[in-house]
Amino acid sequence: MNMHEALVRIVQRTANSLAFNILEIGAVPLSESPEPFYGLLHSFPGSRINAFEVDPEVCKRLNDKGIDGVVYHPVALGRREEERSFYVTNHPVCASLYKPNERLIERFHNMEVAMLKSVTSIKTISMDYFTRTNNIGPVDFVKIDIQGAELDVFQGGVSTLRDVVAIVTEVEFVHHYENQPLFGDVCAFLSNQGLVFNKFLGLSGRTLKPVILNNNPNFPTHHMWTDAFFFRDPMHLDAFSSEQLLKLAILTSMYGSPDVSACCFAEYDKRNGSRITQELFFDWANLAERAGKDKTSSHKASPATGGTHAQKAGRNDPCPCGSGKKFKRCHGA
Repeated sequence: MNMHEALVRIVQRTANSLAFNILEIGAVPLSESPEPFYGLLHSFPGSRINAFEVDPEVCKRLNDKGIDGVVYHPVALGRREEERSFYVTNHPVCASLYKPNERLIERFHNMEVAMLKSVTSIKTISMDYFTRTNNIGPVDFVKIDIQGAELDVFQGGVSTLRDVVAIVTEVEFVHHYENQPLFGDVCAFLSNQGLVFNKFLGLSGRTLKPVILNNNPNFPTHHMWTDAFFFRDPMHLDAFSSEQLLKLAILTSMYGSPDVSACCFAEYDKRNGSRITQELFFDWANLAERAGKDKTSSHKASPATGGTHAQKAGRNDPCPCGSGKKFKRCHGA
C-alpha cells in the first residue's frame, strides 16, 4: 500500500457512497494501460466516465467492450453549436479543430505525424449543451487532450466548470497549430473560473533539425507541450461542500499533491468533528517507517516524482522502453 492508497481507504471508510462524475475529452486509448483516474471506478462504485471521441466507429468499438461506468460518445465538443473545419493529420491522434502549423512542424524532428492530410468539416456542441441535454449532473473532474482546442471547450463549458474540482488538460507553449490558444491563455481563463494552476505533469518537446542529441530524435531541447494540472482554489476551501473536499483530496493525491489533500481533510474535520487528518498522518508515518526498513526503497519511484523512465521522457513522448506507446500510456501510467 502506498500513500495514495492509504488516503483512498480512509475516504472509503468516511464516505462509502462517494462517487465521481468525470468527463474524458479526447479519450481514444493508446495502450492497454488506462489513465489513473479510471481506478476511481473500482475504488468508488457508482462513479462514471463520459468519454468523447469524434470517430463513431472508435466509439462503437469501445462501447462494445462494455466497461462498467464508462460511455463513449461520438461527439465533438467545442465553443458552441456550430460547424467547424476539421484538420485530419498523418496520424489521427494529431487531428484538430485548428490547422497544423506546418512551417513549425517541418523544422523539428519526429513531428511528421502532425502534418496535414486532408480537411473536412465537423459539427461541434458546447460542453454545457451536452451536460444539460444529457442530464449529466455536476461534473467533478475533466481530463482533456484535443490538440490545441482545449480552451474552446472550456469557453463553452462555463456552467459545467462551476462544479469541477480538478482538471488535467494538455497545453502547448508554441503554435503547433495555427492561431491556437497557448498555456497562458488556458491558465488565465481557468483562473477566472476559480481553477488555479498546480503543476506540469512532465514536459515534452523536440529538437530542431538537423541536430540529434543523446541519439534521441525526441529529446526535448524545446519544451513544446505537456499535461497541466489545475484544481479549485484551495485558498477558498470554506466555499467547498464536504463532498467536494473529499473529492479534491483524492484527485490531488492521485496527481502528486498530498499537501492539498491534507488541507482538504483539515477543513473537513473542522466541519464534521472527524479525525481524518490524524488518521492520515498516522498511516503515512507507518508507511514511511516501513519504507525506511526496506533497503530497496531508495530505488523505487515515489508517487510524486516518478521513476527513471519519467526522467527520460515527457508524458506525450514515445516511452523509452521501446514499446512504441506514449510514455503516459505505458510506464507513465
